[in-house]
Amino acid sequence: MLFTSGDVMENISQFTQAYSQAPWRKQLQVIGVFLSVLIIMLMAASVFVSITARTATLGRDIQRYRLKNEDLEYQIANLQSELAALTSASVMKVRAIEMGFQPATTDKITYIQVVGYTGKPKAEIAVPAQSVVSAAPVILPAFTQSWVDWLAEEFQNPMVSVADIRP
Repeated sequence: MLFTSGDVMENISQFTQAYSQAPWRKQLQVIGVFLSVLIIMLMAASVFVSITARTATLGRDIQRYRLKNEDLEYQIANLQSELAALTSASVMKVRAIEMGFQPATTDKITYIQVVGYTGKPKAEIAVPAQSVVSAAPVILPAFTQSWVDWLAEEFQNPMVSVADIRP
């Protein structure tokens, strides 16, 4: 059976027509690819917006906490200055007089002797002499040898003798 050129062309055209897709299928494929790309881009954009919103929120929280910290530090400093003013010698003297206290004079002071009370202990600025240990500090020999002495010792007493080395 011989095929003529017309038969071959007709077979090719039937083959092409059988495997070619309808135009509406091609359009659906293009629309599907376009929508897939669009959905992927929207998802990436939503992740980006979400991260940016969280970052902005955290930044505002940090600013708010810093302002709160500064406000608390200001309040602490204000209260410390009030305390210093209230406990100053002049204010304490006025308050004591208002409460009925009077300045102590030598004729109004009464001394009472308490048996067994030896008084305030003396302040010791230095350690007592008997508790000082006179032993010399212990230094390991490895820390008293200079690097020059160590090198000289290593060259005089090598771990491997030259005779043991073979070419």
